[in-house]
Amino acid sequence: MALFPSTDRMKRYMRAMNAENMKEWKIELTYRVDFIRGMLEPLIFVFPYVLFAMSLMGGRTSSVLEELTGVSDGVTYTIIGYIFMGFLNTAVWGMGFALRKEQWYGTLESIFVMPVPRWVYVMGMALHSTVHQGIILFFQIAVVYVLFGVILNVQGVLPVLILVALMLISLVGLGLMVSGLALIFKEGWIVSEVLYSLITIVTPIAYPLAVLPPLLQKLSKAMPTTYAITGIRHFLIAENMEFPLWDAYSRLIVIGVCWVIMGLVIFHIVDRRVRREGTLAEY
Repeated sequence: MALFPSTDRMKRYMRAMNAENMKEWKIELTYRVDFIRGMLEPLIFVFPYVLFAMSLMGGRTSSVLEELTGVSDGVTYTIIGYIFMGFLNTAVWGMGFALRKEQWYGTLESIFVMPVPRWVYVMGMALHSTVHQGIILFFQIAVVYVLFGVILNVQGVLPVLILVALMLISLVGLGLMVSGLALIFKEGWIVSEVLYSLITIVTPIAYPLAVLPPLLQKLSKAMPTTYAITGIRHFLIAENMEFPLWDAYSRLIVIGVCWVIMGLVIFHIVDRRVRREGTLAEY
């Protein structure tokens, strides 16, 4: 048996992924009011972060933040961290809830008898969620530019895209883990909420890494989001990094490979277990 799928098989997998992607777009665009709500909701969530930062700093800028990070504009610092962390949602809620949604629709069994591996379906949801989040990201940047006058270094866009791509590899692995665990626990939102909250706390979104307790700093350096968010701010607003830039790239690659392998293994084990026990369709 070949270690990697053949070219023809990969083409079939890609067609299946795109079919899942298109199916989700058709469902979302059918309910247009809910689609518009989904586009606006992240903006509503970012405002409390910004207002809280301004209340703590007594304004938009902070000399303490500048001393720690080299960036004095706390509003821009917070907004960039929050906006790009939206891709975490694609993993724990988009991919993680892919199979759970099929249970709600009553189509899970139909999905699982398709002539492609089950993880291909989850990857189709990953494709849809990533594109969806990308659209929201550009919309958010446009709105905050108008409202807050956020100024970014356009020359840093290309390395930022590379960092986002590397972060997404890790988050795909995380999404595979969550979607697999959802088949066991059924109420997958519990797993999603725990992982999302933990990663959000230890990632320097609205505060620098230096303010975290030593134990949380060590945990933070095991998260791909830490290197991605810090690197993104480094290129867009010249934040000082606590680690070399090439360390960020290399660690993102290593973490990404490890998380994807772990996600595939967990998903495969859970998939076999629930089918063997006959609990796949249990709600």
